[in-house]
Amino acid sequence: MSTRASDNFNEIMRFVRFITCCVGFDVYDPNFHFSAVTITVVSLISMYFIFTILTIAKEFHGNWMFMIQASAMSGSVVQACAKIYMGVSSVETVSKLYVQLNQNYTHFEKEEDARYSMALLRSCHKLRRFLVLVGISYMVGALGMIIVAVLASILTGKLYLIMHFHLPGIDVNTEWGAWATQALHCICIILGGLGLYTGDMIIIVYLMQSFVYADILQLKVDHLNALSENQDSTEKQFEASAQLINIAKWHQTYTRFIDQCNDMFSVLVSVQVTTSAVCIVITIFSLLTSDWIGGYCYFCVLVPNMYLYCILGTILENCSEKFMYELYNISFYNLNPSQQRFVLFMLAKSQQPGAILLLGVMPLSVSSALQVTKSIYSITMMMARFLQK
Repeated sequence: MSTRASDNFNEIMRFVRFITCCVGFDVYDPNFHFSAVTITVVSLISMYFIFTILTIAKEFHGNWMFMIQASAMSGSVVQACAKIYMGVSSVETVSKLYVQLNQNYTHFEKEEDARYSMALLRSCHKLRRFLVLVGISYMVGALGMIIVAVLASILTGKLYLIMHFHLPGIDVNTEWGAWATQALHCICIILGGLGLYTGDMIIIVYLMQSFVYADILQLKVDHLNALSENQDSTEKQFEASAQLINIAKWHQTYTRFIDQCNDMFSVLVSVQVTTSAVCIVITIFSLLTSDWIGGYCYFCVLVPNMYLYCILGTILENCSEKFMYELYNISFYNLNPSQQRFVLFMLAKSQQPGAILLLGVMPLSVSSALQVTKSIYSITMMMARFLQK
């Protein structure tokens, strides 16, 4: 593995872009356009909605519980639609930010201070580890749903469908029809998991860069403090003022970066958290009222899925607060009056840390996810009491 931060970042992005190409949505390419793979994925999403509606119409017959059970995975498909919309509508912004991040790595790794390179490498390590953990959760969930349902069907001789929809014109009660349906369900689960992971990777790559911005600011402030200790000449005062302006520009760059991320991701994170919460409730209901054995693995995907973006939101909040604290760490009394006024102006601008908004009203954070979890618990208890009657 290369010791250069830019090489590490490019290696990670090659993996990310390989996954996005597999589902036909390489939105990091400014010349992105729909391909055959893209059309196939969109067709599968449309097929899911059509087949689910047809299955509900065929199997309903007054059994309202089946309608709820069949809707258990609809939230994940809605998330996929939201991620496709976000990626396609933000191609220009995504590609520009990708170039900007690449420039950050190539520029700061050339600094004489070795701490810059170390900070960039730490950021790459955190990003790689986060991507691996999320990928493992999707892989375990998707393979678990398939393996558990197939093994249970083979061992018990009873059909356990991976998903709820049936193929039109194919009888699932026949052996051929059952396995044909299971095969299509496997394809949908694998491509669906890969597609959801693709959408998550975009927001993970960008929001995890908040570590880079915060760490670089800390090093810039340390350099300013070293310069401000000795300003006995005009040249040294000019150098300290230039570094102060450099810090202000870096703060503005970070603020614009957060604003662009909020514009891109605010709708997506709202859809992800709300649909995950609804799907958790529906999945619990399905597990209590049916023999959907794959629902246990699906539930294990939904919970981290809901908390994923909230954890990223908390990381962003912490890095924004670090920005503010680092500005307070500037050696204020070593500066001349004009430099002090400039610092006061920056401090005033930093009093409202950047954050991604959930539903446009509350900051995206783990505390928000805990509030949603309390609501899920309350609804689940009400549902359990209702089913006992």
